[in-house]
Amino acid sequence: MTAKKNDPSSESTTVNCETDTLSDNLSEELKNLTAEWLEELRVQRCYSVHTLSAYTNDLRNFFHFLSGHFAEKISLRILQQLKISDFRAWLSARIGNGMSARSNVRALSSARSFFNFLAKKNLMDLKVIHAVRRPKLSALLPKPINENVVLDFINLDTFFDEDPGWVTDRDRALFTLLYCTGMRINEALSIKTQDVAAEIKITGKGKKDRVVLLLPLALERIRRYISSCPHDISGGYLFVGVMGKKLHASYVDNRLQKLRIMYNLPDHASAHAFRHSFATHLLQRGADLRSVQELLGHESLSSTQIYTDVDDYNILKIYEKSHPLEIKK
Repeated sequence: MTAKKNDPSSESTTVNCETDTLSDNLSEELKNLTAEWLEELRVQRCYSVHTLSAYTNDLRNFFHFLSGHFAEKISLRILQQLKISDFRAWLSARIGNGMSARSNVRALSSARSFFNFLAKKNLMDLKVIHAVRRPKLSALLPKPINENVVLDFINLDTFFDEDPGWVTDRDRALFTLLYCTGMRINEALSIKTQDVAAEIKITGKGKKDRVVLLLPLALERIRRYISSCPHDISGGYLFVGVMGKKLHASYVDNRLQKLRIMYNLPDHASAHAFRHSFATHLLQRGADLRSVQELLGHESLSSTQIYTDVDDYNILKIYEKSHPLEIKK
């Protein structure tokens, strides 16, 4: 479904992954191979439309660089003859164009994915691309919102004075749901009204299902929103915009951006920050790591352990500010 221009809250799920969008300067053979690769990622690897879009953009950037680098149409033969210096030149050019090291890590990962696909077809030797060093990254810790700030925010009587009551009920229910469950914003916006219960089965990243538990307060606020919503949402998505269409994640973050200014929230306050806050606050209150891993839907425990680093960082800051030797400086 394509979003109507007059409803900024509706969601467009169309992502164009046609190989024509990758580069007009590819050989037909390479166009066919990239199309097959993207289809494999979509069907067999169950990549989301957002991940597919990111991989497509990365490969488009790679091919665009190569076409200028070699001043000719890019073919499989050129890819087979690439040297480490060619990959380094590409990554350096991206840095020169303002791309971050983190962006380069993902771009290199996208290129490696495509090259691995070619290798499975015996069309590529992986020695060169595997010899390209991954850019070094500084550790980026999740940024939770202070517990009291979150609680004060989700308990506000109103968010925007001009909003009708049902919109306030909707936003309060959504923000409470995000903080109470640690859901990703797209997971929350994909809930159907008919599925609302104390336990909800949702599909997360990689098409993996998990059960999310709703606290009584979250369930109460969702039901209040359902009863006040003027649109018939009984057979469709739970969270809708003023035109009755499914909310888009960017719409939610745009509203939060305005609310940050109005209510003096931290700069990192976003829909995803509720997820960070959920995990961090649970661990600070003694929840075990495995349980939080299950609640977040993380496949690997290492993905959850980063929240213990956040807590260690906060403890260190308290220690530095509180120790007598530090105070006497």
